[in-house]
Amino acid sequence: MADDLILVCCILDYGLGSQALSLAKECGAVGETIVLGKGTVTEKWLKILGALEIRKEILLAVIAKNGEDAIYKALAEQFNLEKPQRGIAFSLPLGGYFPFGRMKSQEAWRKEKGVKKVAYEAIFIVVNKGLSADVIDAAESAGSTGGTLIHGRGSGTKEKAKLFNIEIEPEKDIVLILAKRERTEAIVGAIEAKLGISKPGAGIVFVTAVTKTLGLYEG
Repeated sequence: MADDLILVCCILDYGLGSQALSLAKECGAVGETIVLGKGTVTEKWLKILGALEIRKEILLAVIAKNGEDAIYKALAEQFNLEKPQRGIAFSLPLGGYFPFGRMKSQEAWRKEKGVKKVAYEAIFIVVNKGLSADVIDAAESAGSTGGTLIHGRGSGTKEKAKLFNIEIEPEKDIVLILAKRERTEAIVGAIEAKLGISKPGAGIVFVTAVTKTLGLYEG
């Protein structure tokens, strides 16, 4: 059953999450939630002004593969995602992801899961709280255009967050970076060089294919 399901992620400005959640339900999502996040700012003049982060809401919706086009159409129409800087959406295949240590076996992983060659990949980096800025800086030095910081614990709950069944302590930062496939290895290599993330207890990096995107713009 998991092979017939996908996870649609939609990153929007703060305050739009509830609308996206309603759309997901209307499109047949079988599970959905909203988590808070912060988008990084890449414009130098905004950094000078101290506006380094923008509050975001992130929709996570599990939906049948055959409902993917419908939810993308609804999101595009509601939030104008086809225009720059309105938000982004992307799909992840459920039932498979791989830690970066298995990068050399990506092609075998794709064949096993029936995933076609993709243009983008999602890089998830879990590090000690306070190190997310170092992650973003390292990634940008290798060609990343920014990332999103996901809170390890939702507001008003004592439950620990889970990401692909990995329990995330509240003292951790989760950074999501969407990267062109050919840049993934360089980005993760830069993060490793700066943070030593392969050392025990330093953090976790894993990568998953992105099978569909909306709202991604280069430059």
